[in-house]
Amino acid sequence: MIDRRTLIKGAGAALTAAAALGPHGARAQAADPLCYASVRELIAMFRARKASPVDLLKAQIKRVEAYNPKVNCITYEHFDQALKEAKASEDRYRRGTARPLDGITVAIKDEFSRPGWRTTQGSLIYKDSPPATESSAIADALEAAGAVMPFQTTVPEFYLFLGASTRAWGTTRNPWNLEYSPGGSSAGSGAALAAGFATLAMGSDMGGSIRIPASQCGLYGFKPPFGRVAGGEIPYSTSGPMARRFDDLVRFQNAIVGPSDRIMAAMRPRLDYPMRYPRIAGWRIAVDWGAGIADVIPSVKAAMLKGIDALRAESCVVDEVDCGLTKAHKFVYIRGLMATSIGTAIEISNAHRDRLSPYMTDLLDQVGPVGPRQAEEAEELLERLHRQVQQRVFDKGYSVLLMPTMATPLIGADMFKSKENNVDPWVGTGLGLALTWHWNLLNRYPVLDVPLGVVEQRMPSGMQVIGQTYTDLDVFQFASSWSRLRPSLFAGERFPTFT
Repeated sequence: MIDRRTLIKGAGAALTAAAALGPHGARAQAADPLCYASVRELIAMFRARKASPVDLLKAQIKRVEAYNPKVNCITYEHFDQALKEAKASEDRYRRGTARPLDGITVAIKDEFSRPGWRTTQGSLIYKDSPPATESSAIADALEAAGAVMPFQTTVPEFYLFLGASTRAWGTTRNPWNLEYSPGGSSAGSGAALAAGFATLAMGSDMGGSIRIPASQCGLYGFKPPFGRVAGGEIPYSTSGPMARRFDDLVRFQNAIVGPSDRIMAAMRPRLDYPMRYPRIAGWRIAVDWGAGIADVIPSVKAAMLKGIDALRAESCVVDEVDCGLTKAHKFVYIRGLMATSIGTAIEISNAHRDRLSPYMTDLLDQVGPVGPRQAEEAEELLERLHRQVQQRVFDKGYSVLLMPTMATPLIGADMFKSKENNVDPWVGTGLGLALTWHWNLLNRYPVLDVPLGVVEQRMPSGMQVIGQTYTDLDVFQFASSWSRLRPSLFAGERFPTFT
């Protein structure tokens, strides 16, 4: 398995764009329905021989060729390998031995390895690193499920940025509005899903790296509690699924969850996620606007309030709370993170400053030395915040806690110009606009990001759903109801326009 620690150490179709439709997005129409079809729809077509995994792959490759020059969300393409995988899936459908995700395309973040693939971490330092000789545990799980993995997706350098602008790969843009960022660090994964380049996408999260691009790209994204998925041993980090639809997310999570003989932290027994959930009528739900972290812009707050109205109409009780989360915790968190093996990136970067993206030099200049004392301070903060969340939310009988994901989705794509884009200068990462990173410090809480819809400038936004520690099925039950209560993106005329 190649995880972050090893990485740091070792190394078709078109959308027809037309007039904007106010808060609902822009008028666009998917010319090839395969590219945006759900997993359920695709599997039904494959079984009925109305389409094949090869048809899906070829349609999405055509779409990549047409639109990725605008979006720039792919590092390495593996189309020949993927075609062989799609043909093998096709054979299994003919024989009646199809696997859970057979023939379904999955975009793979530039973090997870397969033999012969290069994992660059978005850095010139590793762009010419030797190809991997083995798969990560998650890639093995996807292969066992029959998934087709056609390409790797862009990330910011060392996964430490709110978008993906790198000297190694250039700037990744958001298909909903090319002026803006798709979020990060799973930037290319979010953009690829929004663009219809793949059906599912793999992400990882150590400061919001699944939830931020999910919010920025109108997706569902799940940060599992630490250990639920075999993503590695670093306690602030976890790996998880990204999808355009909630049902797709459930299928994806079921394919990657479970123990691993290579990742000790991966939990036993395996948790099964049902496809259907009861209504949440009668639930008590808490809302924290994150005012101590960042000021949420009016359009995002209005979209979230509209969703809260729908929850109350569903007979839910929704109350505002204050968990005591503040921006003053940022340096404690980041220095605690850097006190883990992730901090090796600082050592390597200091030795290659001439090859770094600008935000990495900001990081080096501002973080300072880290060690056991910084790890201890982060642990003390973790204990204090955990007690506060328990006392103010879950001990009072609330089933879930809701928070905005981003204070604003209006973050420029080219974040090399971070000061001009009003990005929080804190270590150049823009985390001052994200309300996500406390839940990596508190990494035993499951957090599922759900879409709020298009809020401003044709850009989507999202909301975090936080459950009690290790209560994954509570946040899935909420998201299931949310998907029925709120209008879905990637339907009707609500598609990105690549403008």
